[in-house]
Amino acid sequence: MSNSLTPEALNTFRLPIVFTPGAWQRAVLLERSGHPENLQVDRLSNVLRAAFKAHLAYPHEPYVLFEVAHIASTGHPHQDPLLQLSLSLLQEPDQPSALLIALVGEHQR
Repeated sequence: MSNSLTPEALNTFRLPIVFTPGAWQRAVLLERSGHPENLQVDRLSNVLRAAFKAHLAYPHEPYVLFEVAHIASTGHPHQDPLLQLSLSLLQEPDQPSALLIALVGEHQR
């Protein structure tokens, strides 16, 4: 990967980022309300960083997969420690373009 960003890559960084409800729930939202707010901000930062790394690795792909550490609740000890997400360009008629973060296999429509 080159250290210099192309104009297309820079334009991608300017797009709004949206999450599907499932991706937000599993990747960012903390399961217990007793956690400090900064932990949730850290989780969001980690997801965004991983998404942009995946996009920069494959800048011309319309859909890329990436993984983040998944903090499982104590009720699910056998849950996979990695959460698989996808990043895609969302283009709807009469709507501004955005980057969509979704759970892998989650229907986006």
